[in-house]
Amino acid sequence: MLIELLIAMSVLAIGLGGVLALLISAVLTNSKAGKDTSATMVAENILEQISAQPGNATGAAALLQITDCAGTNWTIDTNAATLGAGTGLNGGNGANLTNLGVVDWTQSYATVPANYAMRYVACGNASRQMTYDVRWNVVRMTTNNRAVVISARPVESTAVGGLKYVVPVNLRTVDGTP
Repeated sequence: MLIELLIAMSVLAIGLGGVLALLISAVLTNSKAGKDTSATMVAENILEQISAQPGNATGAAALLQITDCAGTNWTIDTNAATLGAGTGLNGGNGANLTNLGVVDWTQSYATVPANYAMRYVACGNASRQMTYDVRWNVVRMTTNNRAVVISARPVESTAVGGLKYVVPVNLRTVDGTP
């Protein structure tokens, strides 16, 4: 009877250990998905701010101001350049683009032209804050139209690999005036 009880407890302990591993994995995956969703929302918010500007705005008229949760005032530059003639590799003005037309995350944050990148702090539940690295590129298509590519990822995900890695979100739009 005692041996049967020990065997039953051993089987139960092994089974609970497996369930615990699955539970921990689910919690970490849920956290990663939440950060990925938040990065998408931050990129979408900035993209909407840029799209609200006239497509032919230049100079100071193409500069926007946005304040993040930490109270930092960021300047967003929406000045566009003709494809290949701007500050960004494979694109217009702003962060470098890959040959696939997405933001090149191998470019260091410090080398992105001024006002085309920011470390945006978003507010969360229970006063938790998350910092996102946001970068964009603006390409002049016609006199009044431009293409905007924007990308965001949590700052903590800069190291590839491990459970903290989140694939950067890339959003694109074409906007302007008719």
